[in-house]
Amino acid sequence: MKNETSKRISVINAILLTAVSLLSIAAIAIPSARAASAMLPADQCDAEAGSEHDLQRNLSFRPVATEDLRIGIALSACREAFNQGSGPRQTFQLARVLHAAGQHAQAFQMLEKASEGGHAAAMVNYAVMLGEKGDHDTAFALFEKAAATGNIMAAYNLGVAYRDGVGTSANGSLAAQWFERASVARDNLGAFNLAVMLDEGTQVREDDQKAARFYRLAADRGNVDAMVNLGLMLENGEGMQADPVAAAAMFTKAAENGDAFAMTKIAKPGIDPATTASAEPSEQANLILAKSGSVK
Repeated sequence: MKNETSKRISVINAILLTAVSLLSIAAIAIPSARAASAMLPADQCDAEAGSEHDLQRNLSFRPVATEDLRIGIALSACREAFNQGSGPRQTFQLARVLHAAGQHAQAFQMLEKASEGGHAAAMVNYAVMLGEKGDHDTAFALFEKAAATGNIMAAYNLGVAYRDGVGTSANGSLAAQWFERASVARDNLGAFNLAVMLDEGTQVREDDQKAARFYRLAADRGNVDAMVNLGLMLENGEGMQADPVAAAAMFTKAAENGDAFAMTKIAKPGIDPATTASAEPSEQANLILAKSGSVK
C-alpha cells in the first residue's frame, strides 16, 4: 500500500487468545428439560460452563460466555465432576471457571490436565499461558496439535506464530494460510490479519483486491480497524475504483463503534470530533490488542 501513513497496518505482536467470532455454530440444541438439581455434576458442569469456542462441548446445552458464568454454581458443579473422575471436557470447564474466579494457578493446572487428555480448547488456552511464561516451543507444538482437530483459535495462533516467528521460523506463506483457515471459519481477526499481510506486501505478495476482500469480511464481522482500512482503500481507489460514498459509509460505521480516527474522517466543519466520541473507544482500535487474560 503506497503513501498511506494513516492506514492501520500494524498487526498483533504476540500470540493472543481471541475472544470474538472464532467459529460459526450452525445450530444450538435446546437445553435439557431436566431441572439442574436432577443433573449429574458432569452434566451441570456442561450446562453452566460450556464454551462456544469448544468444538468438543456438550451440544445438549447452550454455551455460556465468560461474563455470564455463574461462578458459584459452575465452580461447585465442575469441582464435583472433576472429583468424580469426569473427562477432559469438564476439566477444561473447571479451568474456565477457576480463571474467571481469579484462581489462575489452579486454572493453569486444570488446563494442563485437560490438554494431556486431548482436549483441543484446553491445549490452546494452556499454550497461550505457556507462551506468556516464555515457553514458545511447547506452545507452538500444542497449537499445531489443536489445529489438527479443526480448532479455529489454534489456527489463528499458528498464523501469528508463523508471521512473527514465535516458537518457529517466520514464514509469511504459512501465516497467510493459517489466517485464511481461521477466516473461513468466520474469525474476524484471522480475516483482518490476512488482509494486513496482503495490504503491506512484505511477507506475501501485495494484492490490494484480495486485501480489500478480507478487510470487508472482517468489517462485516465487526472488526473496527478493518472498517477504517477498507474505508481508506475505497477513498483512494486501491484495488478498486474509488468510491467516496462507500468510504464515508465505512468511516461512519467505524465512528459509530467509537473509533476516533473515523470520527475525524466524517466530522463536519466546526464540529469537534471529541464531542461526538463514545464514552469508551473500541477495544479493537489501532492495534486490536485483544486480551489473552481469560480462558475461552
